[in-house]
Amino acid sequence: MKSRRTYYIVSLGCPKNRVDSERILAVMSAADYSFTDDRTAADVIIVNTCAFIQEAVQESVNAILDLSAENPEAFLVVAGCLPMRYKVDLQESLPEVGLFLSPDSLDELPKILKASGRLPAAVTKRTSRVPRIVTTPGYAYLRIAEGCFRNCAYCAIPSIRGPLRSEPQEKLVNEARFLVERGAVELVLVAQDLTAYGKDQGRKNALIELLAELDAISGLRWIRLLYLYPEGIPQDLPKLINQSPKILPYLDIPLQHVSQKVLKSMRRPGKPETILKRIDRLRNDIPRLVLRSTLMVGFPTEGEDEFRQLESFVATCGIDHLGFFIYSPEEGTAAFRLGDPVPAKVKRKRAATLRSIHSKFLRKRNKAKVGAIEECLVEGVSPETELLLQGRLWDQAPEVDGSLFITAGLSAEGEIHKVRITDAHKTDLFGEIVE
Repeated sequence: MKSRRTYYIVSLGCPKNRVDSERILAVMSAADYSFTDDRTAADVIIVNTCAFIQEAVQESVNAILDLSAENPEAFLVVAGCLPMRYKVDLQESLPEVGLFLSPDSLDELPKILKASGRLPAAVTKRTSRVPRIVTTPGYAYLRIAEGCFRNCAYCAIPSIRGPLRSEPQEKLVNEARFLVERGAVELVLVAQDLTAYGKDQGRKNALIELLAELDAISGLRWIRLLYLYPEGIPQDLPKLINQSPKILPYLDIPLQHVSQKVLKSMRRPGKPETILKRIDRLRNDIPRLVLRSTLMVGFPTEGEDEFRQLESFVATCGIDHLGFFIYSPEEGTAAFRLGDPVPAKVKRKRAATLRSIHSKFLRKRNKAKVGAIEECLVEGVSPETELLLQGRLWDQAPEVDGSLFITAGLSAEGEIHKVRITDAHKTDLFGEIVE
């Protein structure tokens, strides 16, 4: 009989899910479970799922079924958004699963496993104050809030994750210090909407106050902001970014669309002219500003004219990084009653058109960087080849904005160096450490 039980975990979905997966790693380790990368031999398999759209739901279900088939003897735990969204319905449709775990029960997982009676021997609980086991090289995600109080017609997140619940500022600052002590030189702030932070507590300038506290942490080099609701960006944010050497002039502002008709039916504020003015003002107020955004195609009220507006915006606005999503009707959302009138083939064609337009812009943008010297966070040896190091420039967010491949120079994982850009290929760049 094994002296220590083993577990395997797969994390699907967004960075906010990764934070929960890192919490699971910490509580399992504290309970004397041993992680294994051999999923066929694990005593416990944990799938931390995503269920934001039907494509993500299907990916989660496929992962559960595949892992169960590969190791039918393992005790299968399903965590994350899937059990939050479908609750009791899953018990009949996925009998392979031994436990559906809600996010607020993550810390109790070892105790629940012990009580299940399915696992041999007792769990020896060790005292541990480690909130997370960091799985990202040189950076870490800091989730500052859970849930959302917005009312976007297409989004199932409020019904899955509940209303906005901001984390206490003191707790976040302590967690940030812990992450930096564990080697993170970059903190990536995430939430469903960073600009809503503190509003559930009646605080008006909570995000600015939190950023000022984080800015004072010794050893932290970069602070990156993801998911800023366009209408909620604090007036003082540009000033704070300009004053701080740590808060990157990089803002992720999901716009979703630029047609007033579509935005209104999405239950999102804004008009095309106000969106453009906001972007121009931010660019004027923040030197070297890099913008990322996401756009949705195929929403039920998007006709040819509305798509042409979106196409023109992508062609002329020069957003540095863009992600494109195809609308998926989600049961339980306000938009579900609108049906799905835009054919799937048309949606795919529209998304491909926008990607092509932006790809041409991005190639020009990256070619213009050749010869420039920029700061880069080195993430380690490239998975493509052991001959190269791989990292990201300051204007590349992890996992979504491409990579920098280092062809000359030495660095340890998690170090920030100046690099000279020597070449560009699609979303990726190549460079040499110049220090």
